Amino acid sequence: MLKHATLFALFIIVLQCAFNTTYASESLEYQLATLNAGTFVPKDHITVARFRSLLSQLSSTYVENKEQIGDMSYTSQQLLRKEGIEEKLLNVMEGMNQLFSTRDESWEYLEYISAYVTLRKKGRSHSEAIRGLQALLRAVGVY
Repeated sequence: MLKHATLFALFIIVLQCAFNTTYASESLEYQLATLNAGTFVPKDHITVARFRSLLSQLSSTYVENKEQIGDMSYTSQQLLRKEGIEEKLLNVMEGMNQLFSTRDESWEYLEYISAYVTLRKKGRSHSEAIRGLQALLRAVGVY
């Protein structure tokens, strides 16, 4: 498990360098909206506002900052894509936002996004993976 976490962290660092170089002059939420669409989107597109909101909500739930959350989400989407699993970036982040009913800033995004990717690789659909994580959190008294 530690080996996978280390490789995942290294992949995030490499990706972050490339990600920041390519879109350095654009806001993070715009970068994510563009990646989500796979093409140009207007700066006032509804998904730009939704990513802005999600980044704010997620960074108030998890210990990682907005940039780390964006990078980890994108990296997770790319890891899934390499396995032949297509999932919109917006969907991934919406799912991670549904895991907790309260905001705490004490949970690690890396832990939950990694579990999500693992469940998806094992054949679970997006909604099954999110429900599975929610059930696990309820079972341990977190949710």
